[in-house]
Amino acid sequence: MGARARALLGRALGAAPWLLVACGARSPLGWDGPAAAAGVDAGADASAPEDARVDAPEAGATCRLDDLSTWRVERYRDQGDYERAAVAVSGVPWVALKVNGGNIILVSLAAQGGIVFQSRIEIPSSPVYPAALDVDDRRFVLLTASGINFNGDIELWRVDRVDGTVAHVPLGQPSDPSLTFASAIGLAGDDVAVVYGRGAANQGSVELRDDKLQLLQSLPVTADWFTAVRTSATAIDLYAGPTTRVHAESGTLTQPPVDPKWPVLGGLDGFLVEMGDQIRLTQGAQTWSAAWPASQISPPAVVRTNGPRAAFSLETELTAVVGHEGDAGLEWLTIQSAPGAPGFGAGLLPLIEPGRLGLFYLGLEMPRPEQPLRYFGLACP
Repeated sequence: MGARARALLGRALGAAPWLLVACGARSPLGWDGPAAAAGVDAGADASAPEDARVDAPEAGATCRLDDLSTWRVERYRDQGDYERAAVAVSGVPWVALKVNGGNIILVSLAAQGGIVFQSRIEIPSSPVYPAALDVDDRRFVLLTASGINFNGDIELWRVDRVDGTVAHVPLGQPSDPSLTFASAIGLAGDDVAVVYGRGAANQGSVELRDDKLQLLQSLPVTADWFTAVRTSATAIDLYAGPTTRVHAESGTLTQPPVDPKWPVLGGLDGFLVEMGDQIRLTQGAQTWSAAWPASQISPPAVVRTNGPRAAFSLETELTAVVGHEGDAGLEWLTIQSAPGAPGFGAGLLPLIEPGRLGLFYLGLEMPRPEQPLRYFGLACP
């Protein structure tokens, strides 16, 4: 990675906590039953202000699957107000959202005529801010901060998907609460792998913990940004800056080599998103690359797949983009503004389905204080 790329990445990381500072009601704890799975449809409330309803998909010529310019535009908005968010690294659409003035909710997102919560779970007594998330069929695990700018006390949480049990433990030593931290998390079989550290110290710790959150192994690392990449159902790679990779599998931490030219921003199931003079998406020997979509970018890149296809969201200065495979290499899908919504926001995760490509993001709708979920995408039904 060249000096320009390193400098821009450092500037982007320094700005990233600001993106979500711009500024619900509580609900009982639910576990995937009818009440928990009730959809939150952005277009269902006819009494909502006009600019809070669903923006109808734009009509256009008959679409062609091989030509995104012919696909119709979809724009949706929900009625929420969320201060922070973290996204599962395992490729499923689960997101941890900090409700403004409330607890963290875990939601499974979909775009079905609006933004839909396919499942919704509230974590009781959680007035903290999510920083990193992963999920499997048994549990959710997440890292949280007591401060809104990824500062203050750090905790590791486990939420059981069967019986609703919630457990959490503190991580790290007490420090200046004004110092921000970076983190990543991933499930590796029965174990939980986490990495975290205070940016000002340029030091971090990789920890492997069991299903009861008890420490099994710890490694020091020198870095101020971290990324988790799921490599299989039982293994996670944790990247600490551009030079260190820690592999968690079978109850053990190892340190495989990394490509020093291409720092990893994210990945999933054999796909990697890497940064150098360009941004590239790789799968084995296959490579799709493109120029940077903006002068500043911030990890992580959240990757999702659909069969042999992959797409990823990437944070830029004041918004996010979706990178996807195209005939000419890597191509970018950017948010188009709508009336009452300038197209700014913090990207959460891409949506990639047959005939659909898009992005969920937290809208920055200045000067209004609300920070709702938004969706922008293209569809070819």
